[in-house]
Amino acid sequence: MISSRYVAIKSDGKELLLTIEIDVPEVDPTLEAGDYRCKFSVSAMGINEYIYGVDAIQSYCMALKRLKNFFNGFISEGWKFYFPGYLDMEVDIISTYF
Repeated sequence: MISSRYVAIKSDGKELLLTIEIDVPEVDPTLEAGDYRCKFSVSAMGINEYIYGVDAIQSYCMALKRLKNFFNGFISEGWKFYFPGYLDMEVDIISTYF
């Protein structure tokens, strides 16, 4: 599993500590077809879901796409991102990772 932590702050001062986790792709045990899945979690938002693909790479790439869509949703609502302990330096989250 890979994991990252961010502090998200909205213009009204609301603050969230986000721990984002993406698991290693695995064969989907619920299917006989051999498709893969990759778990995507953001505990502060109650997100705990599987992202699916026809192989391990596709499931991982789709999880990254889900992560980008997650951040884009926050950005469109006016949130800014920081690493914990460095609230004086905003992270351009989209440019940094995508």
